[in-house]
Amino acid sequence: MIRNKYIVIEGTHKNPNKFDTLVEKSKKIYGPYNEKKANEIAKGLIQKNIDDFYHRAWVVKK
Repeated sequence: MIRNKYIVIEGTHKNPNKFDTLVEKSKKIYGPYNEKKANEIAKGLIQKNIDDFYHRAWVVKK
């Protein structure tokens, strides 16, 4: 059982520094995970899309 539930949300943003500018059509949700696993998933998604300035992955506590 996962005690602290975290999800990873990735997608394209109009302003990549603000979570609330996420383009809904590009939104993908992964999880729930524990905090360590969620951070690993987010890091991998960020590295995979390193060339896309507007792509971000965020870890959110559920």
